[in-house]
Amino acid sequence: MLSQVLQVIGAQQTEEQQMEAIYDDFQRPPKIQIAMMHAAATKFAKTDSNIDLDKTNVCPCCGLPAVIEEIPLCSQRNEFSFNGSGIALYFDFLVFSGIIVFTYIAISCGYNIYVNSHGKRCSHINSSFADQCKTDFFNQFSLTNDHEQLDETRIVILFMTLFYRRHINKIAMELDDAAILASDFSILVENIPRDAKEPEIQEYFSQSFQNETVELRKLCIAYEIQPYLKLNTQKQLKESVLTKVLELEAEGKQIPKSIPSRVQLKQEIDEISKELDYMEDHRATIFGFSGICIISYNYEKQADNVCKTFKATRFQVLLDQLGFEQNQFQQFRNNNLFVRKAPEPGDIIWGNLGITIKEQFKRTLITNAMTLFLLAIGFGLLLALSYLQNVINKNISKGSAAEATIVTFIGFASSILILIINKILAKMIIRFAELEQQATRTDYNISVAYKMGVAQFLNTAILTLIINLFIQENISSLDQAIWQTGGLNSDVMLIFITNSIMPWLTQLIDINYFYKLYVRQKIIKQGENCKYTQNEANKAFEGPSIDLSQKYANLCKTLMFTFLYSALLPIGVCFTFISIICLYWAEKYLLVRRDSKPAPTGSAMAEAMVAFYIELILLLFSLGCTFWEWVNYDKVHVLTWLQLGFSTLYYLIPIKKICGCIVDLGIDNATVESYDEKFLTFYDDYDRRNPVTLDAAKEKWIKIQQETVQPNSQQKTNNQTKQYHKINHIGTVSTKVHPLNTANSREIDDLQQLQV
Repeated sequence: MLSQVLQVIGAQQTEEQQMEAIYDDFQRPPKIQIAMMHAAATKFAKTDSNIDLDKTNVCPCCGLPAVIEEIPLCSQRNEFSFNGSGIALYFDFLVFSGIIVFTYIAISCGYNIYVNSHGKRCSHINSSFADQCKTDFFNQFSLTNDHEQLDETRIVILFMTLFYRRHINKIAMELDDAAILASDFSILVENIPRDAKEPEIQEYFSQSFQNETVELRKLCIAYEIQPYLKLNTQKQLKESVLTKVLELEAEGKQIPKSIPSRVQLKQEIDEISKELDYMEDHRATIFGFSGICIISYNYEKQADNVCKTFKATRFQVLLDQLGFEQNQFQQFRNNNLFVRKAPEPGDIIWGNLGITIKEQFKRTLITNAMTLFLLAIGFGLLLALSYLQNVINKNISKGSAAEATIVTFIGFASSILILIINKILAKMIIRFAELEQQATRTDYNISVAYKMGVAQFLNTAILTLIINLFIQENISSLDQAIWQTGGLNSDVMLIFITNSIMPWLTQLIDINYFYKLYVRQKIIKQGENCKYTQNEANKAFEGPSIDLSQKYANLCKTLMFTFLYSALLPIGVCFTFISIICLYWAEKYLLVRRDSKPAPTGSAMAEAMVAFYIELILLLFSLGCTFWEWVNYDKVHVLTWLQLGFSTLYYLIPIKKICGCIVDLGIDNATVESYDEKFLTFYDDYDRRNPVTLDAAKEKWIKIQQETVQPNSQQKTNNQTKQYHKINHIGTVSTKVHPLNTANSREIDDLQQLQV
């Protein structure tokens, strides 16, 4: 990897040898300067555009520029777009969440809090239950303390979501138009017959589409590379053992007999490296075709026309694979194809591309069932805590100070238990999503966010509701279950309070991050006596990684919980608003000061979260208003029924398509420049991400960079250069190039990219 970077920046062989001499993954003690350079190169920050890359400012570990421009804490969200639109759109969604919560507070929350606080529900309670009703903090601001009819609606929030749909679509289009990437010219094709060969695929997708000719520039075949990845994992494990052996030798300790010697380990690693090289060189005969490929055309309009030709959806291809023939679509042989614009190169999980749509659907059903099983376990734990509370209530005198203290303690224990269960759910759902083997990281993150958000909401909001209203003993009415000591009001309010503090506080007090700080100081302090390898030191100096799926899931869970209980406990909405403000600034601080740079992502995840959660939040809001009115007043106002009807209709109809017909969402302009003109600026491309082609592809790209970006005395004219590019791309399918340095380049993190 290092040699390739130095070729691009123009370093001489002697300089390259000098750089290789100062960098070694297994070196002890590690060089602090290189670890700090790696920390800067992987930090979430812009690359300084005013510097020319040379051997002094490129990280020798990952090949990323180490001269950066730190982003100010008060920067605009669009300044994050250098890493794709994903991060910028998440913060935009966070801001919208704060706006919609504040809008509810401004419209009706303040009035409801005032009316509820002046209510006297306890004075209207039957004398036999009067001793159980207390106008404490939990009940005073609750709807159950208001004995008058609720007669207002919040339809305005519905129109705000319509505006936000337009807003997020326009932002995504603007960010997409601002950056020209390989994905703009490319399509991803699924369900090609497994026995199809490259020449046949190339010929088929070079024909005219939509009555227009196309110019195919690159065909990247996805193979079933699980054996390759397993072998590479074995190599990494042996390298870890070798690291331990070197550590023991450095400390002068005896190596256990169960561990192979250093010489044997190096020999085994070399043998695996040769076998990996052989697999790469003979990939077409060793690996099976996955039925998926990525095709790049010379113009984005050509790629769009191909997508328009193949109209089968993923579900229709699933039906076809299940035996329900779908003959109305254009086919490759007898197969219906699912064709879409390609995701970003770094977004694809190449090892998962051999899984059919039918198999993925089956795995998704299994993981959903496993998630429900975990929810059932959580329900059992909360039920046990509720049973304990009933036992204590029976054995303690009513109205005593001991009863109030114990009930409050159990309420806090219940809210903490819910947080613990949510953490366990999050970890298990991540494991489940990995079993689904999604084709892209965005699909994986969306799956995690869907499951995690809904599961944590069910555990936090719905299970609490069921236990308090329908399982508690000695309850004469539903409203009593809400306002009694230790009832639903106190449980929900305590959840509001803990949710307003814990999400952002736990991110700031990150134990893993502070442990990394400790390791960094330890490495610096030990100096020449440090036992860590260079690779371990580099990892210690890296910032924490960003997980958008968990961020979206936690935020959407909070919004769903808030709007379900907003009519019952309007003061809880204020806690949520404070929480969102704290979360925004905490996550922004962590992003620009601590976190490492993730792989570039597009707008797909943000759009999926808006499409799934926004309508669901509105529906839950209306259902909550209707339910709490019915429980509290034994009737529901006509405006509340109207609000529920609007929300249900909004949830069921394809609102995105309707909005597109009514409101101008902007035009997603096709890129005017051609692939031939822009490909030299693509620091990320599909063949350079595919594990079995990345070495040869990087070598070829570097060679073109040398001949075009840094021309020698025999420079070509512009026309000659363009013609060379065209011939080169078309020949990529059949031209075989052996890698220069496969051992080094394979060891880089697959989320990092070569930049020049």
